Amino acid sequence: MKTSHVQLSGKDKLALFTDMSTMLTAGIPILDIIESLRHDARGDTKVIVAALHRSLVNGEPLSHGMAAFPRTFDPVTLNTMRAAEIGGTLEETLQDIVRTLKKELAFSDTIHTAMIYPAFIGVVFLAIILLMLTFVIPRISEVFSSLRVTMPPVTRLMIAMSNFFVANWIPVIVVTLLIAAGMTAFVRANSRAIIRLILMLPGLRRLGTNIDLARMTRSFALLIRTGIPLDEALVLSKRVVRKPEILRAIEHMQRNIDAGRSLGSDLRATQPVIPPIMARSIETAESSGTLEQTLQNLAEYFDEQVADSVKAASALLEPVIIVVIGVMVGALMVTIIAPIYNMISQISSTK
Repeated sequence: MKTSHVQLSGKDKLALFTDMSTMLTAGIPILDIIESLRHDARGDTKVIVAALHRSLVNGEPLSHGMAAFPRTFDPVTLNTMRAAEIGGTLEETLQDIVRTLKKELAFSDTIHTAMIYPAFIGVVFLAIILLMLTFVIPRISEVFSSLRVTMPPVTRLMIAMSNFFVANWIPVIVVTLLIAAGMTAFVRANSRAIIRLILMLPGLRRLGTNIDLARMTRSFALLIRTGIPLDEALVLSKRVVRKPEILRAIEHMQRNIDAGRSLGSDLRATQPVIPPIMARSIETAESSGTLEQTLQNLAEYFDEQVADSVKAASALLEPVIIVVIGVMVGALMVTIIAPIYNMISQISSTK
């Protein structure tokens, strides 16, 4: 198995780091920890832990083994682990990584929870369409055909679709599943670009900015807590950012450091991408020596902003989805009611 293809879910990665942190805090040597985890692990976790064990047995640092799994251990985590192993702060760093992963998972859960309702409604609507095509329309079509009722074009189209589906339901389902699988693979392969496009939509731009700022400040805080220099921490923090304007803001901070200026110098010039609270906080934190804690506080602040935005968007999206589904179901019903109305009109005209 190619190690570059191995990937752990967020929960599995959190479990791995939590186990390492807990046992290391208990005073167990890191080699014994990995040996113990190697016996209990399953699936891709076992593959990763076995590679980490080989790395330690060969006299290499833990971070060296992690580097073989880029889809599981991102550059921020890797460089944090390297710095911790060099500085002898592995126990504290593992605890920091566990806290960071917990926040990232809670952050992702907020986004995923907001998508459950639209997904459920979509599934229900698809079930209604299948029910109409499979059972309702074929029976009504027989009635219309026996009574020679004049049907509008939309109704004839629905009956044709129903007839095709009933006659070829196995190929249709197979093709639909293949298309769904292809779209899923495409989305996974291009998730970064797709998310970037979605967050460029009107009404979602501020949300996308806050998501990037939350990830950037959290990663930045973790890196400098480990002792990584500011300029290197900024370079690594760029890996978690999607929006070009935030990348330019980080580059602005890099230029400040290269020129010997303070990190937050002229940071307000990057507004409205960098909000005033962040610019002021960084300026104050540098002078007071509390940059690490300030960045962590900013990450929590942006997390709250994202959660509030997602809740507001969900509250707005729910009635919109209900209206759209209602209109579409109503349109389906009209295709059935219209011929019935025509039939009643024809009967009434013959009296």
